[in-house]
Amino acid sequence: MVVASSGNTFAKEVSIRRRIISIFNKREEDFPSLKEYNDYLEEVEDMTCNLIEGIDVPAIEAKIAQYERDNSEQIMNARARKA
Repeated sequence: MVVASSGNTFAKEVSIRRRIISIFNKREEDFPSLKEYNDYLEEVEDMTCNLIEGIDVPAIEAKIAQYERDNSEQIMNARARKA
């Protein structure tokens, strides 16, 4: 059996996903429609995959920073709700 050395890649993905989900933590009830919620989830997944693959990282990091600034109160409320 040959085992690929993907442990580091897996750790990177897990780290990125944890970081993103701690920032983009809105729930379905935060949106007026299911479509808007699904669009939000798709956008978050696209950003996550691009970060994992190293695609357009500076632009994504800028978008994340802007989102954090714009939604800081909502992010803190969601983290408190989780705790």
